[in-house]
Amino acid sequence: MEFSTEVKDRVFKILGRGKLVVDLVPYINEYIKDNPDTEIQIGCDSQPIGGVINYAIVIVLYNQGKGGHVLYTKLHVKREKGSKNKTQDFIKLWREVELSLALAEYLRMSGCKKVKYIDLDLNPDPMYYSNTVLRSSLGYVTSMGYEPRCKPDAFSASYCADRISRTL
Repeated sequence: MEFSTEVKDRVFKILGRGKLVVDLVPYINEYIKDNPDTEIQIGCDSQPIGGVINYAIVIVLYNQGKGGHVLYTKLHVKREKGSKNKTQDFIKLWREVELSLALAEYLRMSGCKKVKYIDLDLNPDPMYYSNTVLRSSLGYVTSMGYEPRCKPDAFSASYCADRISRTL
């Protein structure tokens, strides 16, 4: 998988610490060295706001019983005119999956501990449009060697990504 600059050259910040920027791979490796039971969870969510789509890509360094340490980056993509249709919705949701997988692969290729979960902000209930992307996304994530989680189990990374994507 080719890593787009959308992932590998992104500036990641620590949630709750203002504009504190981290050098991603060394930061994660040092964190895991100090906390060896850490799981890496990745998620992405997007929100159309005005003329752009805000993507939030999140890494949760999760320690059972201690909670998670959140790193994130945001990507703002110009929204195409007339993008309120199902094709554009599908593309937006699929891109969330691609960005999550690209980040997981980038971390793997950079020598980080393997990502435990890819959290997909997709709903298994056919009543929701995101369900149309679910099966193909689960297959894609699994075929890349990662364990996918979707609603209601995909909580930590997808919840954080949802909140972050709603802010500019």
